Amino acid sequence: MGSTAKAIVTGFICRLCSEQKKVVIHLYSERARKLDLLKKIRLLPISLKKYDNLPKTICEECVIRLEEQYKLFKKIKRSQAIHRSHQMYHSNGRCPVECPLHGLADPSWSEITLDEATNS
Repeated sequence: MGSTAKAIVTGFICRLCSEQKKVVIHLYSERARKLDLLKKIRLLPISLKKYDNLPKTICEECVIRLEEQYKLFKKIKRSQAIHRSHQMYHSNGRCPVECPLHGLADPSWSEITLDEATNS
């Protein structure tokens, strides 16, 4: 299969799982931009710099896992917004009908955007 050094240069090692793969996405490609990969990866506890000497590719399996993780992240952020709103309705200790946990939708709970998620 060749040396690891050559694989890094030709882009066959995934930045996230460090496995050699035949199909990868370059982190600075148009496809990566469409998938918002860089913003999603920044939610992970890793350092990512354009000009470091580490792989600049991510395998399709990790893209799928990253997308699942991002969906969970958005769900948690939405849940936090609901709970913050829920607390605002409980000044007297009772849960009024207007409380979000009683099923009334609040427009502030709409989809959390990627920019909002990364700025929180």
